[in-house]
Amino acid sequence: MIQPDEIRVLYDGFDAPIAGLDCGQKCAPYNASGKPFCCDICHAVPTAYTGEWQYLQANTDLWHEWKAEQCVESEAERLEEVARLEAETPDNMALIECLGPDACQRDYRALTCRQFPFFPYLTSDYRFIGLAYYWEYEQVCWVISNLQVVTDAYRQQFVATFDELFNRMPEEMDSYAAHSEHMRAEYARRRQSIPLLHRDGGVYRVGPSNERLRRAAADRLPKFGPYKIAAALPFPDEL
Repeated sequence: MIQPDEIRVLYDGFDAPIAGLDCGQKCAPYNASGKPFCCDICHAVPTAYTGEWQYLQANTDLWHEWKAEQCVESEAERLEEVARLEAETPDNMALIECLGPDACQRDYRALTCRQFPFFPYLTSDYRFIGLAYYWEYEQVCWVISNLQVVTDAYRQQFVATFDELFNRMPEEMDSYAAHSEHMRAEYARRRQSIPLLHRDGGVYRVGPSNERLRRAAADRLPKFGPYKIAAALPFPDEL
């Protein structure tokens, strides 16, 4: 377990921006709320480890427990949604929400905010080889359609942070190994390869059935939703 007094070290070691621009400005125009999708709790609900949540409560007013009040129309729907997500949340984590992107205190972003839209990808033989993305956000997250913008510093800090977390909390490897297996099954069903930002600095496509790695160009990987349409325009920023 990570203790509250250890969280600041993790945060300081995982503080590089994901890109050299504000990617939130790229996706926010496509969200009805006007917020970046990663900062909209009706699209992405952050979680915090128990020790992390204790640290945040003691050091900032940015966060509070997630209540789903903004995302549903009735109290019955709210209770149902809270119960559903709580059932899916590990016992060592809490569902949380912040005051919103306009009130963001970047020094106190949760680890799940810092890693979004990526998760550590583990092979079937439990090797953490790089960053894969949460594919359920393909249609809304601009970064997923533009993996070439992810900085080397961000990738290195992501890898170092999860190396440390897996060393301290080996059970976390089980969770991400299961998610990686689920991704392989999903991409095998789609008959598509898995885009991967490898810890060695390269970009690869992973065969979901045989796990074979093939070199890829990040700017040639698939694009999705409005970002696919925009990329096809003569002037990509005009949409």
